[in-house]
Amino acid sequence: MTAAAKKILEDALALPDDERRRIAELLLDSISTDSTEEIEAAWVLEAVRRADELERGEVEALDGELALEALKAEFQSAAR
Repeated sequence: MTAAAKKILEDALALPDDERRRIAELLLDSISTDSTEEIEAAWVLEAVRRADELERGEVEALDGELALEALKAEFQSAAR
């Protein structure tokens, strides 16, 4: 890390949490390399892959609400 970057980091770390969070968000947004079209295309490919798995019988569909309830119950019992 350059001296300038270290100084910026030092100054940023001295800011309140909300300001640091906003700066972090802006920095992350500035380096995103995936376009909306690329992200959408990746999701389409994933949806097709999952649909193919369902059609081949490799996976079984689950009811979303029931799956979430089961996960909540599992996490609650693990927290005890």
